[in-house]
Amino acid sequence: MDPGSFLTGCKAPAPETLPGSVSAKELVAEYVRDCPRRPPADVLGLLGRKIRVLLDERFDPQDIRTALERLRAKGLHPSVLPSLVNEVVNAAPQAASASSSASGAGPWASTASSYTPYLNPTAEPTTFGGRL
Repeated sequence: MDPGSFLTGCKAPAPETLPGSVSAKELVAEYVRDCPRRPPADVLGLLGRKIRVLLDERFDPQDIRTALERLRAKGLHPSVLPSLVNEVVNAAPQAASASSSASGAGPWASTASSYTPYLNPTAEPTTFGGRL
């Protein structure tokens, strides 16, 4: 290469954007719109960064919206947004089974009792003269 020549190369391809794609800024704006009061700027900044990372990882914007709704409803810190997206994406479907309760507390809260009380093996009491 000559000392007077310039390096030339290929231009980097433009990032792929889909016609219906959503930006992190738009998702943060939707989040703020649904809040009763505007969250602090630091919270929104962190939320925007987390959303941008999730979009860069090609998560569906609708899944992120669902996670944002849970974040707002529970009043959680923006750093848990990736965990909420994971919960939305990988949650097992809720199957209606006979072992679950109406409260959703699981099989241990079912109405069918499996408790068996202790039964004394002797037929009659032997203390206090045969009477209790």
